Amino acid sequence: MKKVQQMISAVIFLAVLFGLMFSSLLLPKKSVSETENRTLAEVPQLTAAGVKDKSYMDGVETYAADHFVLRDQWVAVKSAAELAAGKKEIGGVYITDERLIGKLTEDDVDEVRLKQSIDGVRAFAQNTETPVAMLLAPTAAEVYSDTLPAYAPNLDQQQLISRVADDLRGDVTMINVYNSLYAMRNEYIYYRTDHHWTSYGAFLAYQTAIKKLGFSPVSYEMYNIEHAADDFRGTLYSKSLYRGIEPDMIDLYHYNGTDPVTSVTINDGLNETEYPSIYFWDFLNTSEKYSVFLGRNAAMVTVRTNVKNDKKLLLIKDSYANSMLPFLTEHYSEIVLLDMRYVRGDYHAYVDPDQFSQVLVLYNVSNFATDGNIKLLAAQ
Repeated sequence: MKKVQQMISAVIFLAVLFGLMFSSLLLPKKSVSETENRTLAEVPQLTAAGVKDKSYMDGVETYAADHFVLRDQWVAVKSAAELAAGKKEIGGVYITDERLIGKLTEDDVDEVRLKQSIDGVRAFAQNTETPVAMLLAPTAAEVYSDTLPAYAPNLDQQQLISRVADDLRGDVTMINVYNSLYAMRNEYIYYRTDHHWTSYGAFLAYQTAIKKLGFSPVSYEMYNIEHAADDFRGTLYSKSLYRGIEPDMIDLYHYNGTDPVTSVTINDGLNETEYPSIYFWDFLNTSEKYSVFLGRNAAMVTVRTNVKNDKKLLLIKDSYANSMLPFLTEHYSEIVLLDMRYVRGDYHAYVDPDQFSQVLVLYNVSNFATDGNIKLLAAQ
């Protein structure tokens, strides 16, 4: 009788296993995971070289894992099991009481790339007559370091920012916004489920930065705030699939007077397309809600305004700059944003730095320490 029960259990197990396998093969395949906000693996191409170096089988495994039936549910269950076992880190994300925080440690810093990035910014500044300023934005891991799990490894971002400032002294004006952010850490300055700062966090950084750039900041009272979304789950949720943190709100700031933006031209490296606004509301209906700020990342974006001062800003940036842009538009007749991750070839094919009044280099600490494209600024 016992053997019969064991055989029945084995048959049921195999039936479920093969059922899941065949379902994974037969059900329509998705190209993008809305939950994880990333592109899923495609069927690998079978080649003799791929079989020989085992890359084909690696590709098959990745494809099977990405397209396994009910994959999102299985990943969520795995995360829940790890939390139940006492883990406070899932997929490079720290789980705290009030927010998800992206893990950033000394081991994550690529010293070679960091030096290349510093050298790239220095060379860029030395090769132009235009004054260059730089803002390295601390991530939530620095501002909320005291809330991390006990003994969690964490990079000293202030120390890294000071190191970069020392290396660039004399060539670049450094803008340190840590104190402005830390003083308001009890306010909503970083998203709870995403790695970006919120619009209010960007506003606080703007107030400090714009003074360094020689302008008087627009006061908070001069903006109408549109609560555009209250169900945003960002990149940190996508990595951990932990649902125990409240979804985020996305606020859009509108100047009380006339909107200064007259046109937005996006250059993706191949084509140019013109838009009427820096806000792309359609993204609020997708999992990429942060892309409401300027749309998806592109090589170059040119923003023209009705500000009559002939001041032009070149903003070399990562996506942290996207939510600061609305505040900067009050001060410049033209702002050109350059994202080195998407620039094809020499950046001089896109812009001439000498044609601008000021240059601002804006990256979060994590990107600056790991991005391999900033070094391309050294091109003459």
